[in-house]
Amino acid sequence: MVGVSSVIDVRRNGLPRGTQDTRPARPGPVPALTGLRAVAALWVVLLHLQIVAGPYLDQLPLLRPVIGAGWTGVELFFVLSGFVLTWNYLDELGRPTPRRVGLFVWNRFARVWPAWAAVTAVAGAWLWVMRSRGADADVVSAHPASGLPELMRQLTMTQQWGHAELGGASFVPPGWSVSAEWAAYLAFPLLVLAAGLLRRLPAAVLLVGAVAALAPRAVLAFEQGVPDSEQNWLARLACGFTAGMLTALAVRRAQGWRRGDQVGLVLTWSAVGGIAAGAAWAAWLTWSEGPSPTPTDHYGVVVVLFPLLVAGLALTARGPARWLSSGSMQYAGRVSYCLYLVHFTVIEAVLSLWWTSPADLGTLHPGLVLAVPGILAGSALLAVGLHHLVEEPARRYLVAAVRRRPAPTRPVERPTEQLAAIRIPHPVALDHRLSAPRAPLPPVPAVRA
Repeated sequence: MVGVSSVIDVRRNGLPRGTQDTRPARPGPVPALTGLRAVAALWVVLLHLQIVAGPYLDQLPLLRPVIGAGWTGVELFFVLSGFVLTWNYLDELGRPTPRRVGLFVWNRFARVWPAWAAVTAVAGAWLWVMRSRGADADVVSAHPASGLPELMRQLTMTQQWGHAELGGASFVPPGWSVSAEWAAYLAFPLLVLAAGLLRRLPAAVLLVGAVAALAPRAVLAFEQGVPDSEQNWLARLACGFTAGMLTALAVRRAQGWRRGDQVGLVLTWSAVGGIAAGAAWAAWLTWSEGPSPTPTDHYGVVVVLFPLLVAGLALTARGPARWLSSGSMQYAGRVSYCLYLVHFTVIEAVLSLWWTSPADLGTLHPGLVLAVPGILAGSALLAVGLHHLVEEPARRYLVAAVRRRPAPTRPVERPTEQLAAIRIPHPVALDHRLSAPRAPLPPVPAVRA
C-alpha cells in the first residue's frame, strides 16, 4: 500500500500528521553484510598476527593459505563501503542539495573520526615516548616523525594523500585505508550521480561490470604477484569502491526476481569456494617459485569474487547469510572498525617491548608465542571499550549536534499591546429594504353599530 507509507506519524518522524514526506525512501538494511565486516576485520588481524603465530598455523596447514590472503580483506572493506553507501544514498544524493550533501559528509565524519582520533592520539604519544627514550619505534612498521604538527595532519585523515607507498605515512599503519575511505566519502556525492545513469541497466550487466572493475587487481596479482605493501592505494580504492557501487545497483535491479533468494545462495557458495580455491592456488604458486630476493604475492586473484559474495549475501537469507545475520555477528560487525584500528598498535607495542635488541628481531621466544592469544583477546577488549566509550557516544553527539534545531520563539506581548492589536470588524451593512424608514400604517376605520 503505497499511499499509507506516505503519511507521516508525528511520533515516528517528527512531522505533523498528514504531512507528505518528500524525502527519498531508503531500502532496507542487509544484516549479513554487517557480519561480513567482522569477518573482513578478523581476516586482516590474523594476517598481521602471522608474525608471531607461525607455530599455531603449523598445526592448521589448511588455514594458512586463507590467512595469507588476509590483506585482501581491505579490498573487501572497499567493496562493502561502495555497496552500502550506494544502497542507502543513491536516491537521496541522486537529487543532491547542499544540505543533503553536507549532512552526508558530516555523518560519515561522525562515523569514522572519533575512534580514529582516539587511537591516533594514543599511537602518537607512544611513538613520541619511545623515540624520546632512544628506543626503536619502527620494529614492525615504519612511522612518520612524531610531534604536534604531524599529529594535526594525522587527525585530518589526509595523511596518505600524496604518498604512493603504504608504509611510513600513518601513526597507525592500517590507517592508510581510513585516509583512502575519507577520500572516497568526499568524492561520493559526485560518483553517485554517475551511478544514477547506470541504474536502469540489467542486473547481470551491472554485476559483470563489478567483477570487471576488480579484474585489473586480479590480473596484476596473477601475472606479477606484487605484494600488497607495494601496490598503489588509490588504484586499490578506485577498483574496490567502484565494484561495490555497481554491485549495489545490480542487487537493486535483482530485488524483484522470483528466484532471487536461490540465485543469492548459489552466488554466495560459489564465491566462498572460489576464494578458498584461489587462496590455495596462490599459496602453491608462491611455494613452487621457491625463495626469491623479490618476494611475490598472488593472493590478490581472489578479489574478483568479492562482488559475487556481497551480491549473494544481499539477495539471500540462507546459508552463510543466516550465520552472518545472527546477533553475535551483528555485534562483532559493529565493533569491527575499532578492532581494525587497535590491533596493529597492540602488536607493535608488544613486539617493541619484546624485541629490544637487533639480535632479538624476528625471534619467536616461547613466551612471545604464548602471548598470541592474549594479544588477540586484548585487542578485542580494547575494541569493545573504544566502541562503547568513544565511537558510538561521539557519533551520536556529532549527529545530534547538526540535527538539533532551536524551537522558534514568539515575542511576549504586553496586555496593552494585545488589546491594541484587537481589531473590531466594521458593522455589516443591512439590506436597504430593511434599513429604510417604514411608511405609516393607514388609519383603522370606525366600526358602526
